Amino acid sequence: MTRQSPPGTLERLVFLHVAVLLVMASWAFGGNIGWARVALSCWATLSLPLAAVILSRPDKQGIEARRKLPWLIPPALYAALVIASSFNPSFLPIHVGDEILLVHRGEPHPGWPGTVSPATSLKSLWFGAGVYLSAFNLALAANRRSPLRWLQGLVIVNATALAVYGTLQKLAGSGFYFGAIESPNKRFFSTFIYNNHWGAFMILCLASSIAFLFYLVRRHGGGRALGRSPFGVLLVVALLIAITAPVSASRAATGMAVILGTAAAIHATLTIIRHRRRDSLSVWPPVVSLLLMLALAAGATAWLASRSISERYADTRETMRDDQGLWTGRMDLYNDTWELAMRKPVFGWGLDSYDVAFQLIRPRSLMAYRQYERSYATAHNDWLQSLVETGFSGTLLLMLTAALPIASLRGASLRHPLVIYPLAGIGLTLLYAMVEFPFSSGAFLVLFWTSLFIAVREAQLQSAS
Repeated sequence: MTRQSPPGTLERLVFLHVAVLLVMASWAFGGNIGWARVALSCWATLSLPLAAVILSRPDKQGIEARRKLPWLIPPALYAALVIASSFNPSFLPIHVGDEILLVHRGEPHPGWPGTVSPATSLKSLWFGAGVYLSAFNLALAANRRSPLRWLQGLVIVNATALAVYGTLQKLAGSGFYFGAIESPNKRFFSTFIYNNHWGAFMILCLASSIAFLFYLVRRHGGGRALGRSPFGVLLVVALLIAITAPVSASRAATGMAVILGTAAAIHATLTIIRHRRRDSLSVWPPVVSLLLMLALAAGATAWLASRSISERYADTRETMRDDQGLWTGRMDLYNDTWELAMRKPVFGWGLDSYDVAFQLIRPRSLMAYRQYERSYATAHNDWLQSLVETGFSGTLLLMLTAALPIASLRGASLRHPLVIYPLAGIGLTLLYAMVEFPFSSGAFLVLFWTSLFIAVREAQLQSAS
């Protein structure tokens, strides 16, 4: 194996920058409160000079970094679309007492990109572009695998701390931040205002922890060598993270955790069978032990999350007894959202404009300004909401932003556990975004792009070695 060169100052700065962004976003209300979002945007802006320095280097690393510039074309076009929309506002702010209402007046330039509120769209772009470029810098600066793995380790350690904190807070029946602050949403978990946002964040962290478990098996094999590794500690960590899915009372997160855990259990069983048969040993003892351990973990999880499960079960039954049923109201929302999207299918109504534009479909009276039963702040479907806000053009550009780096991967590196499991977690959350809105969480957005570029760069370095 070729000896890897030590990390340079620039590489350390890039990894430190992303690490601070990730930890700060996850502990400051999940990145979903005004002052936290502004602070994160300011910190993420430092990614711009870091990228400029990396791309301007005349050495081999700079040349390799510039080869990734085509990846920036879709996000650059997306940013241009949002900036162009800010010059074509379609709503007029009107003061009514202490309230500022936005009234639809039509666009000054019909057929061109427009937005409900230029300031809101540009502010959202500022945060999203800074987060993306911060993670993109990992692909530019990382020339060794070990810093990538240290950063993944930080993701797991941070998630474990959040999971333990949130579980203790939940079991104690305490309020948000142990009662120090009142949460705007009663279904909070840990430091996240919305438990389903934690659920999406948790799935990416769980995928990374499972990836490391299989990486240790791949590196050390079985027996004593694996026993001397951190495998046992990491297994406990993965269980601590996974338990938070039912403890947080998130049905979707629990379902995703079961899917990911089942896939990992099947993978583990096949790995045990392959290794045991290679060594001409009996397959059944370790397989039975694995099944018993999984049953014990499931029982412990059910006991620990019994109160949350009971509460969620009661909520679900109450919703089922409602005349609208469990999915009728949601499907009505999706139909109305699709109708709104089809009114401006090419460029949409403007980034981060859904809550205002949706009132054209479901008007919200002044007397019911805070009631979201008739009008929603989000579409509860990030894919549909993207179509409403940036149209088919913006949504396609967002898809290409993630697809181009992944499409560059080739060969056996895709089957490496540190690559395939994070990508599987990303795939799960993209499916989850069809029924919820995880991308409105600042912490999840940071982790999403960070996980993607860690996996991409890990695969590239694997291929190169």
